[in-house]
This record gives sequence, structure tokens and C-alpha cells, in this order.
Amino acid sequence: MIGCAGDSATVEDPAQGMTPAEWNPEGEVIPLTLPDGKQIEVELRLTFEELSKGMMFRSQLPPDKGMLFVFGDRQKRSFWMFQTLVPLDMVWMDDDKRVVEIVDNAPPCTERDFRNCPTYGGNFEAAYVLEVAAGRAAALGLDVGDQVSF
Repeated sequence: MIGCAGDSATVEDPAQGMTPAEWNPEGEVIPLTLPDGKQIEVELRLTFEELSKGMMFRSQLPPDKGMLFVFGDRQKRSFWMFQTLVPLDMVWMDDDKRVVEIVDNAPPCTERDFRNCPTYGGNFEAAYVLEVAAGRAAALGLDVGDQVSF
């Protein structure tokens, strides 16, 4: 299990929030092109530490932004929302960047112990997972079978 997860069993103090106009990516940002040609900016999560931290402690994810988890292989990967402050849509993609699974509106886990947090997805092998603000996957028209590019 990875993404939006931490190593600690207790909730830490959240980082300072962003103002509505701010987006402070911690990693490289690239454009992701949707099936209709529209682009959103996505922050890459590449290293084990980045993959493990995900969206933890961030108070928002603007509607035209996302976080893209890039794995070195394709396998079933479930995610959780431990120490994540905002609801998210999660989009799993295979190594051809084709959508294989979508979870809409995964709520933050308010449990103090990560073992009590539910997991989401992981029903299909995936090489990438895109996280966007809750409700954005449908608003962007993403559906299983769609292909994105980046």
C-alpha cells in the first residue's frame, strides 16, 4: 500500500495551509493531456519517500492541478488517505497510460492509527496513479478505458 500514507502510526500536525491561489509543488511539474486535449499540471511523485507522502498534510489541490504517482512497474496498488486533509479522486492507469480504475471522492481518514484507515482501488494492475481534487475526475470527463499522455 502506498500513496497518501505515512510511516508513523499517529497523526502529525498538518503543514501550513495554502491560500486559494497558491499551489506549492514539492517536486517536478509536468503537463498531463486528457483525452479531450485539455491539459492539467501534475506534480510528479517518483521516489519512495515522495510516493509514500503523496498529498499528506496539504490543505488543497486546485482544480487544474494534480499529483501523478509514477511507479517502476505495473502491479495492483491500493491507496489510503491517512493524514490527507482533502477528499480526492484517484485514477489508476496501466503502463500504456490507459485508465483502468477510478475511485471518486475518497474522504480523508481521520483515524490516529493508520491501520484503521480504509484502502481504495488496487483492483487492477497499474503503473501510474493520478490524484485530483474530489469531483474533478468526472468533471474532466475521465472514464475507464480513456488514455492520457504525459
